[in-house]
Amino acid sequence: MNINPKIAQSIKIAFAMGAASTLLTTTHAFAQDTATAEQQVEKVQVTGSRIKRTDMETASPVAIISAEDISLGSYTSVEQVLQQSPAASGMATGAASNNGGVGAARINLRGLGANRTLVLVNGRRMVNSGTGADSSVDLNTIPLAAIKRIEVLKDGASAVYGSDAVAGVVNIITKDDFEGFQIDVGYAGSDEGDANTGNISIVTGAGGDKGNIVLGISYVDRGSAMQGDRGFSACPDNDYDAEGNCQSGSSYVPGGAYNAGDGWGTLDSDKNFSEGYTPYNYSERSYLYTPQERIGLFANGNYNLTDDAQAYMEFLYTKRTSTQQMAPSPISATLTADATGNPFGVATSMRRRMTEVGDRVFDQTTDTIRSVVGFQGYLDIGNGFDWDVSYTYGRNDATDRSSNYINLTKIYQTMDTDVCDDVTIPCQDWFATEGNITQETLDYITYTDQASGGNQFTSWNVNLSGELFELPAGFVGFAGGAEYRKEKGWYQPDAVTVAGDGSASAQDPTSGGYDTTQVYAEFAVPLLADVPGAEELSLDAAIRWFDYSTFDSDITWKLGLTWRVNEDLMFRGVASTAFRAPTVDELYGGNVGSFDYLVDPCSGYGSLDTASNVYQACNAQIGNTSYAYTDSQIENTYVTIDNLSPEEADTYTLGVVYSPSFVEGLSMTLDYFTIELSNAISRIDTQSYLDSCYGGDEEACSVLSIVRDDITGNIDYMESPLTNVGTLKTRGVDANVTYNFDALGLNWNVNWDTTRLLEYTEDNVEYTGKIDGNNGGFAEWKSNFAIKAGTDDWKLRWKMRYIGGMTDDYYLESYGLMTDVGTVVYHDVSGEYYINDQWSVSAGIDNLFDKTPPYLYSYNDMNTVPEVYDVLGRYLHARITARF
Repeated sequence: MNINPKIAQSIKIAFAMGAASTLLTTTHAFAQDTATAEQQVEKVQVTGSRIKRTDMETASPVAIISAEDISLGSYTSVEQVLQQSPAASGMATGAASNNGGVGAARINLRGLGANRTLVLVNGRRMVNSGTGADSSVDLNTIPLAAIKRIEVLKDGASAVYGSDAVAGVVNIITKDDFEGFQIDVGYAGSDEGDANTGNISIVTGAGGDKGNIVLGISYVDRGSAMQGDRGFSACPDNDYDAEGNCQSGSSYVPGGAYNAGDGWGTLDSDKNFSEGYTPYNYSERSYLYTPQERIGLFANGNYNLTDDAQAYMEFLYTKRTSTQQMAPSPISATLTADATGNPFGVATSMRRRMTEVGDRVFDQTTDTIRSVVGFQGYLDIGNGFDWDVSYTYGRNDATDRSSNYINLTKIYQTMDTDVCDDVTIPCQDWFATEGNITQETLDYITYTDQASGGNQFTSWNVNLSGELFELPAGFVGFAGGAEYRKEKGWYQPDAVTVAGDGSASAQDPTSGGYDTTQVYAEFAVPLLADVPGAEELSLDAAIRWFDYSTFDSDITWKLGLTWRVNEDLMFRGVASTAFRAPTVDELYGGNVGSFDYLVDPCSGYGSLDTASNVYQACNAQIGNTSYAYTDSQIENTYVTIDNLSPEEADTYTLGVVYSPSFVEGLSMTLDYFTIELSNAISRIDTQSYLDSCYGGDEEACSVLSIVRDDITGNIDYMESPLTNVGTLKTRGVDANVTYNFDALGLNWNVNWDTTRLLEYTEDNVEYTGKIDGNNGGFAEWKSNFAIKAGTDDWKLRWKMRYIGGMTDDYYLESYGLMTDVGTVVYHDVSGEYYINDQWSVSAGIDNLFDKTPPYLYSYNDMNTVPEVYDVLGRYLHARITARF
């Protein structure tokens, strides 16, 4: 593999960093007396609580993904690691999200949405990121090389962390105690010869008596794959004729399809009309796997100011360039009777695929930075307290370009003989066959849509933790603190888009922000210890008060109970409330046009029952028009309102942890969870409101703000606002079995992680066991099973990923279509060999048996749901590591 010049430059930078780091003399721990130091080493802070404890198992279930587990996979982003978790469901964007993915990678725990999963870095917030005014974190912004481990809390935690921690918390712990120099070079690709991805990372660090520092750089160059290169995605609907030719696709065809009142057809070069048309295969020109390039810099450091005080810093920077590609723009227009070249002599509808312009290409460039500076220490007061004061700054800037777009207003100008003059505005015969649109016209109507946006937040945090006093069963643990945070976001669409002249939906700019002040307290109270039937019984309690500039203040709370019967058996449970504050995009988002598939109750107005409420309502708006016709695609405007209130949730978990002493190395957990979300921020069900409006509900009419054409009665304008009307409920069971043992001269690790989804209901619609292209997959069973074996010199791993069967009935009511999607199982194998203390190599194969994703009627792309299933097929990867 030829080394990219950018990689070579990265190596030079990293060696310079390594030289600089060797000049430092630092240490990882405070220089305290022996007893205190031992006490601090024994106690750790686990995600879900800010109280340091001696036991990793708490009332809340936490899964830990180690750096070793990550290194054995083909992963190049955090999203790829997390989306394989059985706790992830629904749909979240990633590398295979071509249509609307904009290059971002997100995590969707419990299927509740990426904006309801809180992402932390070292226990502190990460800036939201993407193309602007985003509501969640783009996981591409956190380099894998920086990660020490990932802790996933599968429980609500707003009382501890604040907003967004509804479905759970992903806490990414970065390397802070690395010493030496390490370089990793990896390469991967599908066995079809595409999606070739190279990556390189360099980490260096040093430590001494006064502190330590870790520096790193990473580079990822992800290759692309085309939908036309896979049989399952090469043709829309997988619809082939007997000769194997694709016979389905779009009615927007090269050269145009025309309808002068007698049905759709095409014209030849002599403008002879033929009924019908050959559907255009739009799939083969679209990406199956999107290309992306990322470079990341990271640093962690600390310096001991005194024996009891330390200064520290964290730094992350990532630059991402990403691309998506789709077939050329489809355009539609009504050509007047006197339009240039009109052979029909009457007004004619046109649907044309602008192949003369070329494929639509979407490019994003994002720059994301996060920095933390702070001081922490130990107060020798009472039983001793740890304190921490920090300031966090994060910012994301983005440009979002869409090439080969069409200005529809200019198209109408070129066909209007009263406007075009062949000087400033070319005149164009739009009945011309493919390839016969003049270059002057193409130059005039084509443009590059360029938008810009970003996100920014600043946060001051003060935390104090320690032991308050001693009870008969032990010391009462305490943590408390305060936070002041300011957030803002913005998105500026291209001027053509704002004006509504482009081939994309009209959109207004977004800009706004808010600030919040929050105070929290947390207690760990030992109730019983070392008594028959209770080796330990403890109560966890937390409360948080929050005040936002955009709505009134409120509180959220948590209560947890841990009952350790003996050293083998522990029961645990948590009841809590959680909340999600409205985001900048939800509060200040600009109005966005959308063409929705809806049924106008007034369609066929003249044939309605004149005594019905629907007739009366239609008559009030349409008047004497005898017939109101509206196509199924109605232009709908998505609007925002500024009086949204926070979403509220009640969360409960109840579980058991069993580690039998008679089987060393075996641990089993079983946890039941339920989450009920109310006041959910969502768009109204437009069809339901339409039906209600014309059924006599005046309030529904006022919400929609319907405006109709005076002549045709068609809907010209309608609004669908965001409101706090949604509800959501999910419940299920998580199970995990881990077994570490020695046998046959090898070290073995067996891990089984599974989730059984019992219910997922949104706005009274049941999604359990279902999948569709709009909402993603909610399999009743998802499971990962892995066996790892090895010695000090090598290790091998086999991993099975199981996605249970689901039903796609999205189009059952409308078209009678339903798909039973069978169980999908992927097998991954990998291994690593340590040549010596300095060098090691690893390699593996994902999707070993080349499993093809299942077909869905309601697919969102590629005839499947690429956010749920693997689309690349068999994928090979290898890496070499050097340590000094």
